[in-house]
Amino acid sequence: MHVISYLIVSAFASISLSQTNPARAEETQSNHIFVVEYHAGSAWKTGVPMSKQMLGPHAAYWKKLASDGRAIGAGPFRDVDGGMAIFSASNKDEAQAIVASDPAVIGAVFTATFHEWSPLIRGTGDLPR
Repeated sequence: MHVISYLIVSAFASISLSQTNPARAEETQSNHIFVVEYHAGSAWKTGVPMSKQMLGPHAAYWKKLASDGRAIGAGPFRDVDGGMAIFSASNKDEAQAIVASDPAVIGAVFTATFHEWSPLIRGTGDLPR
């Protein structure tokens, strides 16, 4: 009976391990996850919708980070001016450099605050569109 239980547990363990993406597991172990929150900065044009602000370079910057595998998700808030992004970095200094290099932060369209995030609970799906 113990042998059968062992075989069943071993089979489930190997199925589970075979479905894990080794590159993703390595990335999670070597990188930290950060969340940056953006709010209107001194160059924000009051009364002008977000879609009309000077955010093209900001969007291009985050699209590049996404294509490089750094950005997990980024986008505007729907109920207030501003937005947020979730990204990976090796450490806090690198995360700070990523945020400081954002064209919207450099141009003072946005101010940014960021925090290291520890997602203890993870879903199985992708972010919704």
